[in-house]
Amino acid sequence: MGKLLLRRRILISFLLVLCIGVGGCRLFRFLEVKSQLGSFGENFSVSDHDGLRLIFKKPVLLAGDMEWLMVYSPPVKTPISEDTELWTYHLVKKYPGRKSESGNFDLDMGMKLCSGKLCEIAFPERFAKYINKEVLGKVMGSVGGAEVKKLAKTSTAAVKSLESKEIPNFSEVIEILGRPYTKLSEDGGDVFVYKYRLRERTPEGKYIVFRLLLSFNEKTAKLKRLVLPLRSVRLAMNFEADVAGR
Repeated sequence: MGKLLLRRRILISFLLVLCIGVGGCRLFRFLEVKSQLGSFGENFSVSDHDGLRLIFKKPVLLAGDMEWLMVYSPPVKTPISEDTELWTYHLVKKYPGRKSESGNFDLDMGMKLCSGKLCEIAFPERFAKYINKEVLGKVMGSVGGAEVKKLAKTSTAAVKSLESKEIPNFSEVIEILGRPYTKLSEDGGDVFVYKYRLRERTPEGKYIVFRLLLSFNEKTAKLKRLVLPLRSVRLAMNFEADVAGR
């Protein structure tokens, strides 16, 4: 048993050295960003000028990491300068049948690449109505303390720094995202399930579909949990109002 454990450690060490030798593993870069979020003000800034934007002061993620995360679906690329371009992913809202609501609830996500690294994320304009730069900073800063379970491939963050008034309720979410694709029931409230597909097809000619699950407290109608499955990873945020700010 001791020799087997030793061999496993040697193999893991060899793989780590190999990853570093070829320029770093994607997992390491995502974990580095998570670590940066733990010191949010030092590594990021948030702006609400010309839309809500998260700015990376020390970019880590590569263009290839974003392509992998979005399942290689090609974005619309807009050159900004010689070494900077904006990637825009158009997320088309899906309905279980024919569209049953008025208005356009598709989402556009912007990613700015500076010298081949992610340096800014631009959120859909509608988000700014109920999410200001202070709230976004608190939410993203909480990700730095997220609990990561590698075997289960989950990352769960507890967002405890928000005041109750800063946590959206279900009517505000519907105003931003429209009606959910479907609604489920769970103990203590409802779960809104939203589905989106990327407007552009993958090189193989397929559409990529993303899901967003939002759980609400049945007593307060406030958002209590957000779950976003990406690739084989399940990202979750648990919302709990700051007692002092209630």
